Amino acid sequence: MYPFSEELIINRIKEVLITGNNEIDKVFTYILESNGKMLRPRLIFLTASLYNHKPEVVKDIAVAVELIHLASLIHDDVIDKSLKRRGRDSVNAVWNNQVSVLAGDYLFATAFNLINRYGLPSVLENITETIQTMCAGEINQMALAYNLDINEDDYYLKTYQKTSCLFASSSKIGALISSAPKSEVIALENFGKNLGYAYQIIDDVLDFVSDSQLLGKPAGNDLIQGNITLPVIYALKNEGYSQITKTLIQECQIPEKMDLLIDVLWESKSIDQSVLTSQEFLNLGVNHISTLANSTVRKELELLAYRMLEHYYKKIKKVNMIAKKGAVQKNGTACSLNY
Repeated sequence: MYPFSEELIINRIKEVLITGNNEIDKVFTYILESNGKMLRPRLIFLTASLYNHKPEVVKDIAVAVELIHLASLIHDDVIDKSLKRRGRDSVNAVWNNQVSVLAGDYLFATAFNLINRYGLPSVLENITETIQTMCAGEINQMALAYNLDINEDDYYLKTYQKTSCLFASSSKIGALISSAPKSEVIALENFGKNLGYAYQIIDDVLDFVSDSQLLGKPAGNDLIQGNITLPVIYALKNEGYSQITKTLIQECQIPEKMDLLIDVLWESKSIDQSVLTSQEFLNLGVNHISTLANSTVRKELELLAYRMLEHYYKKIKKVNMIAKKGAVQKNGTACSLNY
């Protein structure tokens, strides 16, 4: 199979999206100007390369999954009333909610059109179930908004529904396309699922430790929206920091209070703990593919997994070093981070 490239996916997306209608094409051109890391198409390409496959089919299924991912992001921005996406104005900020919803729907329809061309019922079934799960996750997240009694199981369910399930689906359908043995399909699905957990946990940590310019939104924006994530859950469980965490959450609309809350997340080692949990999921995912017959593909998947998160682990560690210096200057103490 020809090697994966972002250009390959983007060019195919343009082929299936661009309509010739200037008003519609302006929206999709804007969306495609800020493409992400394309992790899900990469997973499909790699897992499909385990066994014999048709390159054109793999490419189109990978494009379909990326379109589904983009559609979900556009709809999320409408639901969350977010005006930024990847550091740029969101579609709903540039146009409006109506255009955003319709653009997302168009992406979903285009994705299903691509899948239906190849008569792959197992792939179609998996993707439709995944989209149902993602929608349930959005509803579940809204139901849990501002709920300080949320526990880790609640968080992991929400994380699976909103993020991890699409990673799992991408890994699984690549294997399905190449007619991999059932045992390897399951192993790859579990690999993708755990990779999705690791990725989302780090994304939730970055919401607190990255500067607003990099995030394209204020630090702690998820919490401001009522989304209680793992670092906060760990702080709420910590007897020494639970009460101050609750108090600061109630006042986190004030930027100074958010800064204090972030300090608490460092001092309580809730961020440290979250990073280590992410690493545990990453290692668990890699363990699931340790017995793959195709060692070359296995190594590529391992490299993708570790490289995907290594940059973020290093960034958080660097931010922690700065935080430690600030804490020492302030009161002579500092938290530690061993990763």
